Amino acid sequence: MSTGDRGNQSGQESCRRYSLAEIQWATHNFDDALLIGKGGFGKVYKGFMNYGATVVAIKRLNTESKQGAQEFWSEIKTLSLLRHPHLVILIGYSDDCEEMILVYEYMANGTLADHLYRIRGKGNSNTRHFTWKERLQICINTARGLDYLHNTEQGVIHRDVKTTNILLDENWVAKIADFGLSKMGTTQTHVSTDVKGTFGYLDPEYYLTHRLTKKSDVYAFGVVLFEVLCARPPVDMRDDSNEEERSLPLWAQQCMKKRMHDQIIDPYLRGQIPPKCLKLFVKVANKCLHEHPQGRPTMAEVEGRLEHILVSYGNIPKCRKSVSKVIMGCACIPAHGIVLAMMSKNHAISRYGSGNEFPRQLRRDPFKVSAARLYRRFKLAQIQAATNNFHENLAIGDVGYTRAYKGLIDRGSTEVAIRRWKEGKSRERNLDQFTAEIQVQSQLRHHHIVPLVGYCNDKNELILVYEYMVNKSLHHHLYGDNRGSLPWEKRLEICIGAARGLQYLHTGTKQTIIHHNLKPTSILLDENWAAKLSSLEFSIVLPTNGSTATCSTFVAGNVGYMDPEYLASSKLTIKTDVYSFGVILLEVLCGRKTMVITRDEGHEAEVNLVHWFKTNVQMGTIDRIIDPVLVDTIAPECLKEYVMISETCLRGEGIERPSMDAVVGSLWCALQLQEAWLNKPHEAIPRSHNQFSDGSVILDIPGKGGSHGMILTSLEDSTYLSGNLAR
Repeated sequence: MSTGDRGNQSGQESCRRYSLAEIQWATHNFDDALLIGKGGFGKVYKGFMNYGATVVAIKRLNTESKQGAQEFWSEIKTLSLLRHPHLVILIGYSDDCEEMILVYEYMANGTLADHLYRIRGKGNSNTRHFTWKERLQICINTARGLDYLHNTEQGVIHRDVKTTNILLDENWVAKIADFGLSKMGTTQTHVSTDVKGTFGYLDPEYYLTHRLTKKSDVYAFGVVLFEVLCARPPVDMRDDSNEEERSLPLWAQQCMKKRMHDQIIDPYLRGQIPPKCLKLFVKVANKCLHEHPQGRPTMAEVEGRLEHILVSYGNIPKCRKSVSKVIMGCACIPAHGIVLAMMSKNHAISRYGSGNEFPRQLRRDPFKVSAARLYRRFKLAQIQAATNNFHENLAIGDVGYTRAYKGLIDRGSTEVAIRRWKEGKSRERNLDQFTAEIQVQSQLRHHHIVPLVGYCNDKNELILVYEYMVNKSLHHHLYGDNRGSLPWEKRLEICIGAARGLQYLHTGTKQTIIHHNLKPTSILLDENWAAKLSSLEFSIVLPTNGSTATCSTFVAGNVGYMDPEYLASSKLTIKTDVYSFGVILLEVLCGRKTMVITRDEGHEAEVNLVHWFKTNVQMGTIDRIIDPVLVDTIAPECLKEYVMISETCLRGEGIERPSMDAVVGSLWCALQLQEAWLNKPHEAIPRSHNQFSDGSVILDIPGKGGSHGMILTSLEDSTYLSGNLAR
């Protein structure tokens, strides 16, 4: 179907199609003097249509990126069918000359975020402080717009509600914008869909189950309500901020628990809000953030409660005393689960699945830095010869934004794996990943890291060449044609190898390296079945003496492996990797992916693997989750040790998770327990050393006259586990 046909089907009768020449005339050929904003989609310009009589906002897709076509047509389809006073009107579009341009009514007073955070730009130089009454009215306008979306015949879920998508016209009327991620036809209770949205506003239930509902918008609106009250973004990006203060909803709720309610209010509003109004407003916000979607109100109910607060505001005497004692009776509903909060470098929020930013220090020509000189540089012709011009029969799978091929170099004497960045993707983003992999690999030499052989940056191609891993990936053996072929002992050995590689990244180099892309596809197996970590293009090198890094990169396809604490604060630590590794441990034990299909009373449902695991642990039914091919092959004590270390890796707070040193020790102990169980019954079988506070290991040695205990030093202190195991 041509783009023009799609445009026609999207409602051309109420949405005009412009030529590129008309758009260029309206924007003085995209003059930077008319630039009023930038976003993940591209740049936004102020434009003049109808010979200058009509002012419009023109959003242009970045021509260097092929991302956004789906969002482009989704926005046209959605807005062409909708008309409401609190939705930004789509006037037209242009897909001329392969451009993707949207034309909207011009919103003279910018975004709600502009005014809450006093962001001054070309299009919003007159930012102002809103009074409490004005903020309430903006919230009511937005709630009305969302209620209309949810109750149209199409049943639209916005899926990207945030303060930067709430625009203000010349009369300060709030209108909802940006429908690129919206879902239509959602009259049913939920839609199963890939997770998309904005860090800081994503509904935890949607994240965990992939079930998008209208209540997902309600959750995001609850975050907006706290922003309006506090004038703080969903996450505090200052390096000196306390960890517990980074996530806005969690911080606000902690303040209420500690009876420090005055601290959450925007200083400009202090003295304006009567205690009763504040109590009611906070109660509405908390209800929107309820852990369970069924516990959240509808947008119609939210609108009604906000209108009640506005009416009450005019009838309640204003009070300047502390409101802490007044609100003490207000129930605080914690936003359990995952409060996803992350700001990008421009304080615009990064989206799932979009081309996210990468550390600026890596945005250099890799061939002008010493790292690249460590590796062979191949010509494109050499790569083509090695892969028979990228023949499909030699393709071995897709890895992120790349396709991998088996190749032969050095006149056919050496097998290699060749990763080629796909065409049609953002060159700038690809170069970021390409350069990062070279930079990180140049610091690594370890048996459990896949070695980089060389690279190619010829004729606009970006290609990396690695040693070939004969036995493919852990994912292949868990879910591919050879599913179930790995015995339990081999799975343990693979886990130990991968854990050693991760341990080396965390503690074995001059600077701590966070992998940030752990999943079964990034654990490869050589001819001896030794596990090796790959896919380091998203790795983060921490500064010297640094323990955390702020990162707004969301790795596509990693939803089920993401650390809740990282998603709540944007702070990457080594414990972020530990959580991801814990998910992998579950997959190895269960033989199931991160979303589990369960059957209850004849109905199928998707359940998050981590939740499913923890539920069965609590119920004492851990035997139900074991991969069927492993039943009766795992030593009970080994299983106990393995489940224990998996559970600790998956704890909600990073400080409660073990180091990779401890993980390696526990997995090694589990392997010893397994091997002892397989051998003669009179041999010593060690119990879990985690059961003892002094770190000792007790061996029960059966014999005549009963068992005799012998205490050994901690496994973590032994020669076997000393250092970073780089050898």
